[in-house]
Amino acid sequence: MVVTPDDAHGGERFDRRLGLIGALSIGLGAMLGGGIYVIAGTAAGMIGPALVLAYLATGILTIFTAINYAELACSIPKQGGGYTFAQDTIGGFPAFLTGWFLFIGNIVACGLYALAVAHTIGVFIPGVVPPQTLGLIAIVIIFITFVTNYASLKGVTGILGILNVIQSVILFSFIALGLFFVKPDNISLIHPELGLLTFMSTVSFIYISFVGFELITTASEEIKEPARNIPRAIMLTLLIATLIYMAAALVLIGVVPYSEIADSHTPISVVYEVMLGPGAFYLALAGMAASNYAALNATFLATSRIAYSMGRDRYFPTILEGVSKKRKTPIPALILTLILVSLFASSGDVDLVAHLSDFGYLIGLSIVNYSVIVLRRKGLSVPGTFKGPFFPAIPILGIITCLILVPTLDIVALQLGSILTIIGLIVFLMYGWNRNRDYMDGLEELRKEEHRF
Repeated sequence: MVVTPDDAHGGERFDRRLGLIGALSIGLGAMLGGGIYVIAGTAAGMIGPALVLAYLATGILTIFTAINYAELACSIPKQGGGYTFAQDTIGGFPAFLTGWFLFIGNIVACGLYALAVAHTIGVFIPGVVPPQTLGLIAIVIIFITFVTNYASLKGVTGILGILNVIQSVILFSFIALGLFFVKPDNISLIHPELGLLTFMSTVSFIYISFVGFELITTASEEIKEPARNIPRAIMLTLLIATLIYMAAALVLIGVVPYSEIADSHTPISVVYEVMLGPGAFYLALAGMAASNYAALNATFLATSRIAYSMGRDRYFPTILEGVSKKRKTPIPALILTLILVSLFASSGDVDLVAHLSDFGYLIGLSIVNYSVIVLRRKGLSVPGTFKGPFFPAIPILGIITCLILVPTLDIVALQLGSILTIIGLIVFLMYGWNRNRDYMDGLEELRKEEHRF
C-alpha cells in the first residue's frame, strides 16, 4: 500500500481559526448542557441535598484526567482528541478501543442533548408527550445541527458563543436570585438510602456533565497556538463549570425539597417557577434549550472529528477522512454522526442515554490517561510545553478514578455497553486490524524515506 504525505493527513487540512475564547466556547458549550438543566433532577432524587457534594467530588475526580489531556494536547495537537493521543502513543487495539468508546460516549451524549431540547419543546404540547414523539423532535433538532456543522466550524463556534451568553445569563440569574430563596430545612434533609455506593452511583451518573474539556482536543488542528490555548481552555472549562454546577445544585435542593424535582427533566424550570412564578418557568426553559443545543453542537462537532480521525487511521472506512475543500469540514464523518446520533435519540429515554454515554466516556478516558505514561516513556513529549506534575501519580489516579465509577452505572447501561463493546471488537477484527497495520507500515516507510533526505 502506498501512503503519501497528503494521505497521512487525510487530504485537505483544517484551518486554525479558533483562539482561546473559541476553544473555551466548545468546552463550556458541552459542559453546561444536560449536566445541570436535565439530569440534575434525577441526581437529586438519588442522593438529596448531597447533590452539591457530588458535583464537587466529580470535579475533583476529573482534574486528573483534565491535566493528562492538557499534557497530551501540547505534544500531539492533532484532530481526534483522546483517540489520537492513544493512537500516537500506544497504537493498535488499545487505540481503537479508545476511539470506539469515546465515539460511543459522544454519540449517545448528542442524543441526550437533543432529547433535552425536545423536552423543552414538549412542554408546549398538550397532554403527556410519549417518548416516541420526543425522539422524533430530537431527530429534527439533530438534522439542524448537522446543517450547521456542515456549513463551517466558524459558524458552529459563533452559535456556541451566542448560546453560551444566553444560557449563562439565565443560569447566573437563577443562581444569584435563588440564593435568597434557599431554605436551610431543605438542605438538611437526609436521603434515606444515602451511602457510599449511592453517592458513587450519582457521581458516575453526572460524569457526562464534566467531559466537555475532552471535546476541546478533538478540534486541536483548528485551534491557534494549541500548546498555549488548549491547556488553558481545558482547565478554565473544568473550573468554571464545576463552580456553576455546585452553586446551581445548591439552589435546586435549597429552594424546594429534593423530592419535588426527583422525577423532573426540567428541574431548573420547576424551581424557577417556585421562586418567581409561571413566567420564570418559560425563561428557564429558554436557558435549557440554549444550553443543550450548545452542548449538542459542540459534541456533534467532536464526534465527527473522531470519526474522521479513525477513518484517517484506517480503523473506519477511508471515506470518513474526506474534508471539503471549500468548507473545510469532514462531510462524510458528519453524515455518519447524523445517522448514529439520530438512532440513539429515537429512544426518548434521557436517563438511560446518560448512563450509556458515561460508560463509553469512562472506559475511553481510562485508556487516554494511560497513554500519558507511554508518552513520557517513549520520549514523545514536546520540550517547553505543559507537563503534569508528580508523574506518574497523576496518570495513575486518572485511570483509577475512571474505572472505579464504571461498576456503579445502571445495570441496563452496563449490559448495552457490553454489547457495544462486542460490536467494536468485531469491527476491529473484521475491518481495522489489517488495514490499520498496512497504513502504519506505510507511514513508517515514509518517515524512513524523509529521514534519508
